[in-house]
Amino acid sequence: MGHHISRRTLFRTASGLAAAGALGSSLAACSGGTGAGSTSSKLTMTWWGSDERHAAYKKALATFQKDNPKIDIQETYSGYDGYFDKFNTNVAGGSAPDLMQMDTALVAQYARKGVLAPLDEYVGKSLDLTGFAKTLLANGTVDGKLYGVPSGIGVNQLTVNRSGLEALGLKLPDREWTWADLKSIAREVYKKSGGKTYGVDDGGGGTLQCFEIFAREKGQTFFSEDGKKVGFTADTLQEWWEYWAEMRKLNAAPPPAITSAAHNDLTKNAVVIGKSLFTFDSGVYGAGGSITDAQLDFLPTPQGDWSGAREGNFVNGGVLLSATKKSKRIADSVKIISFIAQNDSAIKDFQLLRGIPPTDKARNLISAGLSETDKLNMANADYISQRVGKATDALPNPVPPPQGADQVWDLLFQSNLAVAFGKKSIKAQLGAFFDQAAGILSA
Repeated sequence: MGHHISRRTLFRTASGLAAAGALGSSLAACSGGTGAGSTSSKLTMTWWGSDERHAAYKKALATFQKDNPKIDIQETYSGYDGYFDKFNTNVAGGSAPDLMQMDTALVAQYARKGVLAPLDEYVGKSLDLTGFAKTLLANGTVDGKLYGVPSGIGVNQLTVNRSGLEALGLKLPDREWTWADLKSIAREVYKKSGGKTYGVDDGGGGTLQCFEIFAREKGQTFFSEDGKKVGFTADTLQEWWEYWAEMRKLNAAPPPAITSAAHNDLTKNAVVIGKSLFTFDSGVYGAGGSITDAQLDFLPTPQGDWSGAREGNFVNGGVLLSATKKSKRIADSVKIISFIAQNDSAIKDFQLLRGIPPTDKARNLISAGLSETDKLNMANADYISQRVGKATDALPNPVPPPQGADQVWDLLFQSNLAVAFGKKSIKAQLGAFFDQAAGILSA
């Protein structure tokens, strides 16, 4: 996972959810139960990520082993695709790794199936979580117990072509901006550019996280707590689609052809191709760097500008490190988790490769070596995290996406396009959306 939660990341996670959903049948078919842990004399550890993340893990673990020569670590790493399929096979066969990188969207499923070990008894002893905010630790907490330690702060935010904005004589909006402010500056972009550039890419369905925050600002969730239905009302979705219909009409957002072309193709994102200056797709800039040469900056998702609007943002925990329940090396795994979280050398090894570091200490340690864009990115994530931590009206973090979530997300995208292309009226598409979403989630 990169610095933030991009739409592609969420679709990727959905494939992991499918793999997790298959875990129950896998276990039932095997006499090994939930797995007896590794039989190797070595502590087995597995993770997914980029080559850069692999190298960072290996370097940090080498440092750990110098100080802990009796803990011999066997490392296994890969890309995300197939990671949980392999993990499920190992669990069912009794050869689960002792320590693993866990997806925040999947931790509840694995914890409730008895695969992961609760870590509470180690906190404040061999597990040092000094500096971790409660809102961040919530990402690894299931039914009141801690099953995974978050790697960093993940937030939903807008990515802004700041150099393009400044070239038009416009200033970056204040972080405490609203949906009305977004509309205003997006219109100015189109006007100042002589109609060559739209303000913001179409968020009506093209980017999941902006609608989720909009719904949370109204006190509603994307999915219900049991995952059997959507958690927002037809009135909320109607208001959302009407907002973006007006944005398209005002040329504040691009026409549907541009939005459609960018679906699951980041190289065609409106900011990347120079057709807009604001995008909700944080995949434009992540742990692998930027895919545009423009000087980027970052802003929180706009706030609700109506009476009673709530804090809609939430903080995601990046990835987690979790110990498996049947492992005979849980105490040693905890030492590694604590080392990666708090050791100065390990923190510097990872930089931003597991997300924005989770503590002030870690962020201060790496800040000097970051690029200007990295620093802006980290500052905005830190700002959002602090604002969420102070909010008294924010909803709890979203529940893990249920089975069928990827289909519902795609339905939202396609529904917005149907409205944008004039194939359906908003009211007609509302009925179709809720009927189809109900069918998907009840299957």
